[in-house]
Amino acid sequence: MSFDFFIALDGHGLNGFEGFAGIARLHCDPERDAWEPEVKFFDGIAGGHATQLSPSGKLGFLGNLSQQLLFFDPRTLAEVARFSTLRFRAPKLFYESQTHVVWLDDDSFVTAIGAEFWRFSLADLEHPEPLGAHGVTLPHAIKRSPSGKYLMYGAMDVDHTYANQIGIFDLASGAARIVALPATAWHLGSHPTRDVCYVPTQRCLPQDGDFTEYAIAHFKNYLFEIDAASARVTRHLAIPKDMPGALTSDVVVTNDEVVYNCCASGVLARVRLADFSHVSFIDERPRPRDQLRNWRVGVGNLVETLSRVNLPDATHWFLKAMRITGGSALDGSYGLGLSPDQRFLLSAHRGLNEVIVYRYPELRVHARVPFPPMRAFYKHLGRFADTRLGFHHATIKELA
Repeated sequence: MSFDFFIALDGHGLNGFEGFAGIARLHCDPERDAWEPEVKFFDGIAGGHATQLSPSGKLGFLGNLSQQLLFFDPRTLAEVARFSTLRFRAPKLFYESQTHVVWLDDDSFVTAIGAEFWRFSLADLEHPEPLGAHGVTLPHAIKRSPSGKYLMYGAMDVDHTYANQIGIFDLASGAARIVALPATAWHLGSHPTRDVCYVPTQRCLPQDGDFTEYAIAHFKNYLFEIDAASARVTRHLAIPKDMPGALTSDVVVTNDEVVYNCCASGVLARVRLADFSHVSFIDERPRPRDQLRNWRVGVGNLVETLSRVNLPDATHWFLKAMRITGGSALDGSYGLGLSPDQRFLLSAHRGLNEVIVYRYPELRVHARVPFPPMRAFYKHLGRFADTRLGFHHATIKELA
C-alpha cells in the first residue's frame, strides 16, 4: 500500500508564525522501500502552518498566518487558488489567521474568522455562511468527531490571558460549549470511532504580557480525554515538569493508544488508552555528532532564542528552556502520521530536516529520509544559513 505524507512548511527559524510557507510531500511505497521527497514554496504567503486534504484527497489546503486561504493540487503541489479573508475581518492579533480548517465534503469546509465559525463553499468563496460563535479565546487546531456532529478545537493564549479551555461546537444547533482546563491546549486528536478527543497541553509564557513571541513554560503538562457529547473531561494524566513533555503538535489516536510529539523536548509520547496513566517516551534528540553536523540549525536556534527572550531580565526563562530541551540545540518533530495500514509511523523532525519512518507499533526506526536544505529554494540565504524547511503539521493520504 503506497501513501503520501504531506507536511506544512514554515521555513527556518523558531517563529514559524512569521516565516515562509510551503508544502513538503513524501511519497511512500513501502513494498519497494521507496521514500521520495518533494518540496514546494508559495510566494506571497507567510507562516505556513497546517495542511488538510478534502475527503476525496483531490484538493489540499495550506493553513497559514497570512489571512489567506490557499489551495493546492496534492498530485503536483501546484497552487490551485488563493483567497483573502481580510474582506471579512482584520485580525486583532498577529497570530490570528485561518491556520486550520475542517472539510465537510469536497466542496465545503469550516474555519474560524473572528468570533465565529464560517462555512465556505469552493464554488463561491466570496459568500461564506456564519455558523455561530466558537466561544474560545482564539481557535487553533480543529477536528471533526467521527459521527460528524461536533467540531472539537483547541484555544490559544491571548493578551495577558491563559486560554485554559477547549471548545465543542454542535454543527446541527450552531451552539458551542466550553470545557475549562487547568492549562492551555492548542492541539488535539480524535478517536477513530468515538466522539472523544485527546488533548495535550501547550504551556507558554508571554513576553511582557504578549504571547506573540512566547517562551516555553517549565510547568507540568497534561493529557486530557474529553467526551464531545457531554463536553466533559473523562480522564486525564499529568507529566511532571522535569519529564520530557513540553510543547506539542500532531496527535495520533488509535483504538489502543495516543501518540504525540513533544517538540521542545525532542520526544514522542505514548499513552495506552486501557489504563491512561503510564507515559512512555521515544527519544528523538539528535546525538552529539548529528548536532555538530547540523550546527547551522543550532546556531540559528540560539540566535533567535536570544533575540526573543528579554535578557538579562528573563535569564531564568532562557535557563528553563535549556532544561526543557534536555541540552539539545536542535528542535524535535512536529508532523506526525500513521500509515493507512498502521504499519508505519512517520515523524517529521524539524531540527534534522528529515522524516523518521518507524515500524509500528514497535516504533523501531526503519528509515530516515533527508530533505533538501532551505537554501535550495531561497539562494539569497547563503551557504551557512539555517538549513531547516520548517516542518509543521502533517497529514497522510492513501493512494489507490
